[in-house]
Amino acid sequence: MDKIVILMATFQGEKYLEEQLRSITEQDYPDWELIVRDDGSSDRTLLLLSAYANRYPNRITIRRGEENIGGTRNFLMLLRDAAVRAENHPAAGGRTYFMFSDQDDHWHPDKLRLTLSRMKQLEARYGADVPALVFTDARVVDEGMKELAPSFYGLQHFILKKRTLPHLLMENMVIGCTSMMNAALAGLVERLPEHARYHDWWMALLAAAFGHTSYLPVATTDYRQHGNNVVGAVGFCRYVRQRALSLFGQRKTLRANYRQAEEFCEMYGKRLPEHPAKQLAAFLALPDENLIARRVHALRGGYLKSGLLRNIGLFMIL
Repeated sequence: MDKIVILMATFQGEKYLEEQLRSITEQDYPDWELIVRDDGSSDRTLLLLSAYANRYPNRITIRRGEENIGGTRNFLMLLRDAAVRAENHPAAGGRTYFMFSDQDDHWHPDKLRLTLSRMKQLEARYGADVPALVFTDARVVDEGMKELAPSFYGLQHFILKKRTLPHLLMENMVIGCTSMMNAALAGLVERLPEHARYHDWWMALLAAAFGHTSYLPVATTDYRQHGNNVVGAVGFCRYVRQRALSLFGQRKTLRANYRQAEEFCEMYGKRLPEHPAKQLAAFLALPDENLIARRVHALRGGYLKSGLLRNIGLFMIL
């Protein structure tokens, strides 16, 4: 049977952690393992994790971080180490797949099974040795699990058919807590990046550059929104208003996108297939072009965001 390794990064997560752990243990797909790395919590996070690890000694492993490295590096470190271990100790009678888990969400009981089914379809089409990433929709809820929106992507107005490398260099649309990665994709994480915007964004770039992504339009997670979210689901109108009031912030974000792409090129440029390599090089050339050429090449190359309003904002700062 195929094995699913769930990777959870925790930090000060006591408020909602137990509910998330329970939703993982209640999955209707049986062959899963949970590996948690805590980033230096001082609350009851480790006590809760230890209690569950004692109840599921062969399924839950806890790692205590010696330093706080942040969520992005925490997740990517977990993925890198789990991929190496899976390569050295392959699953009996099947393959190993990897999923990210936030500490404060609630997984639907069929999440593992449905996501794996879509991954198998993707691998049947392209081959299991081709890097692949599957992600799903999520139901957006408040702290008390009251529904705010039935669909994260409906709330955000993302155009999900635009999952090309040029589009992903400018805008991420993958929710890490709904993602599944095959071993071919996980194995690409050899060094930890310094300038990755987010772990899910980095993995989406790798999948688009070296393989394929697939979106399953089914909510498999209750994506909880509260005051301590690292990245949350902001309503589209609120998002547009925030962007309109913060041109400086948008320029800072664009520079961060370029830094991420530069590091991606430094780490993977020599290994990229020809077409993605050209797309990445063209994106990195944009800042050195004049005002008109930069906008023309962004439009022609597809270095855009989702929808007219987002792209009007982008072209104001590009």
